[in-house]
Amino acid sequence: MPGRLIKRLLPLAALACLTTPGLAQTPTSAVNWSGTYLGAFAVDSFYSARGSSRRGDGQYGSNAADEAADDSFRGAGLVLLLGYQHHYDSGIIMGVETDGAWLRQEGHQDNLVNSGNAWNGMPQASINRETRWVSTLRATVGYGDGPLMVSASAGLAAAFFADTRTQYQGVTSPTQTLARFSETDEKIAFGWTMGIAAAWRVSEAVSLRLDYIHTQFDQVGFCFPDARAGVASGFNTVQGRSISNDVTIQMIRFGLTYAFGAVP
Repeated sequence: MPGRLIKRLLPLAALACLTTPGLAQTPTSAVNWSGTYLGAFAVDSFYSARGSSRRGDGQYGSNAADEAADDSFRGAGLVLLLGYQHHYDSGIIMGVETDGAWLRQEGHQDNLVNSGNAWNGMPQASINRETRWVSTLRATVGYGDGPLMVSASAGLAAAFFADTRTQYQGVTSPTQTLARFSETDEKIAFGWTMGIAAAWRVSEAVSLRLDYIHTQFDQVGFCFPDARAGVASGFNTVQGRSISNDVTIQMIRFGLTYAFGAVP
């Protein structure tokens, strides 16, 4: 009797397992990350510069050396990205991405008089540093497991920098230094980049994505030919400045990607 009852209950138990939520293990459809995609991101960017400054003739001088870059600041912006990738049966994902970041990133550095005269400790020059855009072209390799994808990337970077130097002159009654004129030098610099990313598929076409991108630009040169030798008697001597900066820009980006050809 117990054996017959067990035989009758077994089919019912199996049916209950299949129909009860949480007890049955239903197969999930595989997520394929292959294809072309477009992304839009908000970005938080971090800028740092270290460098050297010489006179216009290439020689070192105390005033010129004091204007060497030692600056860091942050900004924000918007990134647009275009990419293509192929998802292999092994789970490995390989592709290529290009992007452009439009940044509102600006910093200011004052250089003070240290000659022991009446204007000691007052500004002798100031430099305003601005990053207007950063663009990268990167090869990517990653791994996809269901709706989650992680990847790393490396490649080339370009950026547009604008540095503005303001010259001060020392005056009396009262004793102070006053800004007299400014010079701006703009550069498109080339460097390298690397990054990591994680994406989560929320539909067939749309994914949430978080990126970290590091870009490096070495020996970015700026020239200010009208810089003066000092704020007092040296103000009448045109000395010039030749500046070389190593610039690092790090970006944290969060946004959405849209896969073309997929069902929204």
